[in-house]
Amino acid sequence: MAAMEELEIHSKSYFVRWINVNANHTISWSIQPHKKSVNFGIFKHPGQTSSLGSVLPASDSQSTDSTENLPATAANSGRNQQSAVIDKLTGIGLKQIRWTGKCEADKITQGTYDVPNSEGGNYALVFDNTFSKQISKTLTLVLLTYPTSQPPHTSVSNTLPRSQTGASTDSLPQPKTRRRGNSRATLNGQQDVSNGSVHTGLLQKRRRKRHQGWARRFFSLDFTSCTLSYYHDRNSAALRGAIPLSLAAVATNEKSREISIDSGTEIWHLRASDDQDFIAWKRALERASSKDAQKDSNTSLAAPPELRLHAPSHPDPAEEREWTRVESLVSQVSESRDAVRRLAKDTDPKYMTSPSPTGGIDRPKSRGRSPSPQPSSHDATPGEESRRPFWKRKTSGQSHGSGKRPNAVTSNSSSSQLVVPPTDGKGKPASIHSHADQMDEIHDHLMAVLRDLDTAISEFSTLISESKERRHPPRQSIIPRRSMESDISQEFFDATDGGGDRSPLLTIHDSDDEGPEEDRPASSAEEVEDDAPSDSDGESDTRQESSSGLFPTKPKSLNPLPLDPIKRRANILAPTVMPPSLIGFLRKNVGKDLSTISMPVSANEPMSLLQRAAEILEYSSLLDKASQSADATERLMYVTAFALSSLSSNRVRERSIRKPFNPMLGETYELVREDRGFRFIAEKVSHRPVQLAYQADSKEWSLSQSPMPSQKFWGKSAEITTEGRVRITIHATGEHYSWTPATSFLRNIIAGEKYVEPVGELAVTNESSGNRTISTFKAGGMFSGRSEEVSTRAVDAHNKPLPLGLSGSWPSSLTLTRDGNPTGNTVWTAGTLVPSAPKHYGLTSFAATLNEITSIEEGHLPATDSRLRPDQRALEDGDLDRAEEVKVQLEEGQRARRREMENAGEAWVPRWFTRIGGDSEEVSWRLKGGKDGYWEERAKGSWSNVVPVFE
Repeated sequence: MAAMEELEIHSKSYFVRWINVNANHTISWSIQPHKKSVNFGIFKHPGQTSSLGSVLPASDSQSTDSTENLPATAANSGRNQQSAVIDKLTGIGLKQIRWTGKCEADKITQGTYDVPNSEGGNYALVFDNTFSKQISKTLTLVLLTYPTSQPPHTSVSNTLPRSQTGASTDSLPQPKTRRRGNSRATLNGQQDVSNGSVHTGLLQKRRRKRHQGWARRFFSLDFTSCTLSYYHDRNSAALRGAIPLSLAAVATNEKSREISIDSGTEIWHLRASDDQDFIAWKRALERASSKDAQKDSNTSLAAPPELRLHAPSHPDPAEEREWTRVESLVSQVSESRDAVRRLAKDTDPKYMTSPSPTGGIDRPKSRGRSPSPQPSSHDATPGEESRRPFWKRKTSGQSHGSGKRPNAVTSNSSSSQLVVPPTDGKGKPASIHSHADQMDEIHDHLMAVLRDLDTAISEFSTLISESKERRHPPRQSIIPRRSMESDISQEFFDATDGGGDRSPLLTIHDSDDEGPEEDRPASSAEEVEDDAPSDSDGESDTRQESSSGLFPTKPKSLNPLPLDPIKRRANILAPTVMPPSLIGFLRKNVGKDLSTISMPVSANEPMSLLQRAAEILEYSSLLDKASQSADATERLMYVTAFALSSLSSNRVRERSIRKPFNPMLGETYELVREDRGFRFIAEKVSHRPVQLAYQADSKEWSLSQSPMPSQKFWGKSAEITTEGRVRITIHATGEHYSWTPATSFLRNIIAGEKYVEPVGELAVTNESSGNRTISTFKAGGMFSGRSEEVSTRAVDAHNKPLPLGLSGSWPSSLTLTRDGNPTGNTVWTAGTLVPSAPKHYGLTSFAATLNEITSIEEGHLPATDSRLRPDQRALEDGDLDRAEEVKVQLEEGQRARRREMENAGEAWVPRWFTRIGGDSEEVSWRLKGGKDGYWEERAKGSWSNVVPVFE
């Protein structure tokens, strides 16, 4: 295999390129760093595990001649730079093979390594850039692997430079393929298309990222080397990846036509388009995976013992004798365990009475329980002491300062057998009646020994049983393989049914519990376009988040609704000062989170981030229509239109030049819309990082989110992202919908007309049925200005297309489509703007009412509501000087409260929301209920335990 790659290594990091190499093969490399130098080394993964942390310890994985290959620069002045990476990699179990050290910039560094016999496996090419504090590095890597005894004589070898290491400044041939992730690869040389030595064809390959589905790729299986490779298409020379089947576990699922290949470093999930292709590929993989094919191939590798799929058919006689001795020893321990159990029963206070020093009161029966083989049935000693082995526990004298260790059980240093003390005529120890006050302690110690023996015997029995199954299998046994890049120890390979002609491939049986929707079988018509920007060079399994605890439930009441309609204002005062120039302000904050930077108040709009969050409900009527629709797909369309509608608040470009106020920690905002039939409450629950929590309820639906917004400045634009899924419950059907807000970019920050546009995709999922929509925002050209077109397609839980969809423009309207054709039915139209909107912050009519105190809020708001924030109110009134002064005072007060809590060792606890569990990568909050609930406190008119954050 020959490949050319262009790699990018970020600053203060290192890049690992994994390859599978057969024994008695040679790894040949040529490296040319561009402009700046990097360090290079080779490591080997010593075995096959699911986690690098579980491999050999560092003392065993470190080469004995680890400094032999270090150049002088690396061994002396540069050693500190290399030691961190070397120590880290060897510390997690990788074996150092060779450390080349510094590869000079714009020079070619070449080298080879001959893989010894029985040393084939996974090798890591490590490119180190940890010494660079600010500069990322790029380099071109030409990689070649070939049998050591058969150097290449084809055109493949001609692509490699022939100059000596570091002796030439000639550039390596540059790859001509487009960039994918942080590497790209090209294959040089011609493919062998002989039917007898190569099997080729198209398969669908699952992508790495979520919701990206499957992509059609061209695969080539070389029977001479038993290696499976894949390319973008038939005419592509770019090698995407290769797996030697001798080092991999291959499993098939006939029902879904899926093929899974686990090499130990990555997993490929493949799928055939029809049954005929599946059968052809299965037979080809069986041939390549068979023992005969790997034995006859002079370039193949017989899998190391720890990687072989099939257990030996004839057990080793010496191993049989050893296991027989183990069984005998376990029998002896079991007999001792039975003797201890009888003694423990005899000393159990529950079965005897003992006179107390004052006169014959029965000993409490709750002090002991009848012994049982299960450890859980015994009384455990409280605290950590009960979890320690018996021989490590303190004696009575050590624990209580008096008394001696009881002589109930003694240990002979020359024998492992337990010695039982003499008994009286009734079978009980003679010391029982003379040491009645120590009976509880004797019994506890016996129970501890019994628990330890039970555990040891149980583990030995399991070990013996597994050994018998391995040494004397009723049918051919398969050792499950696990990917070392997967954190989920999930065994999905089952043993194949027996027979003389059994397949060397594993079989995947369907499970009643389906995994994430992107892992489910999909029809060939629903594969992702081949031109999608990302491809999977390694697959990762994802977990489906729990739907029950994170979604809002229907409230018992909608207090204070219903209310009589009121009249709201139609506009606000125009700003008196334009926002400041951002060139000087932002050039010092490249890459920083803008939410953590204090900006002048003239750069704000008279709204807080909490009020901006409430703008999602401007088009709540879409959720009302969804709850009233009888068709499930139509409901999904309405919810999707609601998810897209909130983007229209940025349609006026003048609004892009200002930002909302960053709320104080503990600041709240309520919104009761009697005309729309919903209530909304939000609170800032975290300051660093900034996180809000809000929930809205109506008669038909409930909505919640714990958004964590962030903005990063990249020079000419700012990336606006929001972590935290929006979750909706439709009460009439009980359905749950969720999505993550789309990423947006603020363009032309430094010069030009500023505007906000969403990018990428927005996926809305019906968590109850698995149906989902994927809305794609059309990317605009370099000089085309803002892109406004959006299209939506829908698929079911099995990625089969659904008839309905959406098309239109996210700032203006969305139209329903059926089978890709417009129906003329407009689902959503953007609302009105305030009069002369460009002169009034670019607000919508809905947003202009958010900071107004109406008769609904008058006298019913807590002191933390955003409407009562003085600097925000001063800015709306046009008093810029007072707004700036108060803003500084409020920020100082917040810092003072934080210092007081830190000095007292306390942490901020939100008043109205409580943190809940769920997806490990997301922090979610739920609105409190009952007497501590916001709406209950509002009904009583008393706000208890509220911190005055505006003082």
